[in-house]
Amino acid sequence: MGKSKQADSVGDVVDGIERIAEAEDEVSIDDLLEEFGDRSFAPLMLILALIGVSPVGAIPSVPTIIALCIALIAAQMAWGRKHVWLPGFITRRGVGSDRLTKGADTLDTIAQVLDRIAKGRLKSLASGPARRVVAGLIVVLCLALPVLELVPFAAAAPFLAIAILSLAMMVRDGLVLLIGGAVAVVALGYGVYWFAA
Repeated sequence: MGKSKQADSVGDVVDGIERIAEAEDEVSIDDLLEEFGDRSFAPLMLILALIGVSPVGAIPSVPTIIALCIALIAAQMAWGRKHVWLPGFITRRGVGSDRLTKGADTLDTIAQVLDRIAKGRLKSLASGPARRVVAGLIVVLCLALPVLELVPFAAAAPFLAIAILSLAMMVRDGLVLLIGGAVAVVALGYGVYWFAA
């Protein structure tokens, strides 16, 4: 594994995705682990969530696969593991670089917006044991995603919530974490409303 890069912002994460997409025909989880390192729980979840929000997330079954990967990472974070472990059949999976390249403008726009709102406020809410609680919430969102994938436009909202929550943990911004929690509640509420209606 080569030297991994430290991701301190959404822009850093998107730049890393674009670097891999330019160098490889397909971007796999292995590529992301090599780029960002196996201790980068929050950046890895952020990367996968951004891919879920991008046009790649509109491909049938892709949201469920991405949700499975994020759930495994979040569960390990909640458990207190120091390194990310994912089974080989998952890490070898990938998406075509051309699809990611087509979604580059979307990712860049999201990165600019999220980086603008992340200022490192209320750090105690996004540090220590709170991070494990947030990781648990992310697991819940991921468990709901296979069902929400059946609801028109519903899958993007949980991925956006996961991206915001992951960013909050990266920069230790409690206010952003609260925003992500609110988005998560709205996303889950929309899914419940759709199926109950």
